[in-house]
Parts: sequence; C-alpha cells; structure tokens
Amino acid sequence: MVLFASAGTVAILTYWIYLAIFAAVFVASFLWLDPDLARERMRPGGKKPPLALRLISGVLFVHWIIAGLDHGRFHWSDSVPTWLQWTALIAVAAGYAFCLWAMRVNRFFFSIVRIQNDRGQVVITTGP
Repeated sequence: MVLFASAGTVAILTYWIYLAIFAAVFVASFLWLDPDLARERMRPGGKKPPLALRLISGVLFVHWIIAGLDHGRFHWSDSVPTWLQWTALIAVAAGYAFCLWAMRVNRFFFSIVRIQNDRGQVVITTGP
C-alpha cells in the first residue's frame, strides 16, 4: 500500500511484478521452510529481534516510499533503460530464490551469527 500511495497510482506494471515476487517468496517460505527456522530468524535465541533486523525492516519501508515517489511522481530514474529494469527484477527474484534454497538446506541459517548448541548445530556441507 505504501508503494502505490507514494506513487499516487496503482498502474505501474513493474511494481505489481515486484510485489508478486515478494508474495511468492512469502508463500514459498511458509510452504518449504521449517516453522522453527522462521521463528528463530525473527527472534534469534528467543530474544527480542536484534537492532539490525529492525533497521532492515525500516529501510525496506523507506525504500518503498522512495521507489513510489521516484517512478510514480517525480520520475527521477526515467533514464534507466527498460531492459535494465527487467534484468533487475530477474536478479531480485534469483536472489530471493537463492536465499530460500540456502534456508531450505541449512536449518541453522539465521539472521544473526551464533553457535546453536541448543539446536544441535553441525557443519552444513551441501547447498549454497
């Protein structure tokens, strides 16, 4: 909603594609990832989310506002070629897919680095 509100329109195809990629990542993570992994990633060690994780959420929110203002209202980046925009969308999708793959094969893949003795952590030798 923030993305389209800051753009002042819902008629931007690349935003819909970006949101479709984002939604697909969420659906895939709920279907393919261990629920314990999701809980641990959001609250490492059962504690309050670390500052870095909260900052990333804030940066993502600001990123949507700036993107909406750029493409929908002020057209700061209109000189970016269409082929490059599509390449970037594909790169975003590939990056999310790579990350999901890593989380799928590594049940110790978390948002902060910590030795997880409580979960029987071992060295992972497969996957990305």
